Amino acid sequence: MPGLRIRWRVFARFLAVFAATTTITVLAMLVAQRTLRPALASWAAVVIELGGSAAAASLLTLWLERRIQRLVRVLESGVAARGQQVPAEPSDDLFAEVIPTWRAALNSMQDRGEEKHDEARTHYETLTELMRMFAKAVDERTAYLRGHSERVAAYAAAIAWKMGLDEKQVERVRLAALLHDIGCLGVEDYLVMKQTPLSPEEFEIVKAHTVKGAAILRPIGMLQDLVPGVELHHESLDGMGYPYGLAGDQIPLMPRIVAVADSFDAMTTPRPYQAAMNADYVLDILARLAGSRYDPKVVASLAELVNTGALEVKNVRTPVTFRMRKPVPELV
Repeated sequence: MPGLRIRWRVFARFLAVFAATTTITVLAMLVAQRTLRPALASWAAVVIELGGSAAAASLLTLWLERRIQRLVRVLESGVAARGQQVPAEPSDDLFAEVIPTWRAALNSMQDRGEEKHDEARTHYETLTELMRMFAKAVDERTAYLRGHSERVAAYAAAIAWKMGLDEKQVERVRLAALLHDIGCLGVEDYLVMKQTPLSPEEFEIVKAHTVKGAAILRPIGMLQDLVPGVELHHESLDGMGYPYGLAGDQIPLMPRIVAVADSFDAMTTPRPYQAAMNADYVLDILARLAGSRYDPKVVASLAELVNTGALEVKNVRTPVTFRMRKPVPELV
């Protein structure tokens, strides 16, 4: 067993050093007794004994320190030197069995870690695909919203990138934008599909889609950080938004980005209540509302993306809705 072998090797080296130093010390004491007067010989014996002990301790400390330092170097270089053999010193056999065992354990841990990482990535990709499916289900409830969530997600991700957010933050903003209308699944079909303006009472019901969306996401641990983008994307800097009437710095950056992306797509695509507007005209509207309704930095980032051609705004055709003239007879 490695532990027993290490114990024996340490014992053998300690025994060899103590035997050598003890022998030399005894011989030196005998020489001192024969050549010095009794009083001086006693002091010489004490000095020789202390010197021998110090020499033995120094030799053992130096030997053990070198071996431990080598072990530490091997441990520190374990990840970088994976799969590589570390040359052993001819005299270094104290940890001969420990280092390969440790390396094998480390490689096994790394393999398991890579497997877990691949598994987590697969789960994440599956989750994002499910999120896309839910977003598409929301958009497909009515013809004029078809592709809305995908476009808002693309606009929001581009804005987040332009504002200097890191890759992970950009992805989270994209996912929040993709799901920003998921709460519409809890809104009655007749309200979502209504072709005429909503009454005040109906509008209050539709406004609840932000809170409903947050309620859908909140129980899912991996999506907790997306909740503000879904719940607060209709808040306004001047406090006139919904659902909570937050103002200024009370509104996080994520919903500020989603709000601009959502409004931009809503105004540049045809809706039952309005025709699609030109992108430059929409940017002018957003600029006039910057500081009161929208975050000026977010609006400026979107404008720069559109003006430089970095963000392509496609002309979405007016959706066609097919209505059945006669009800389909029930299948018997």
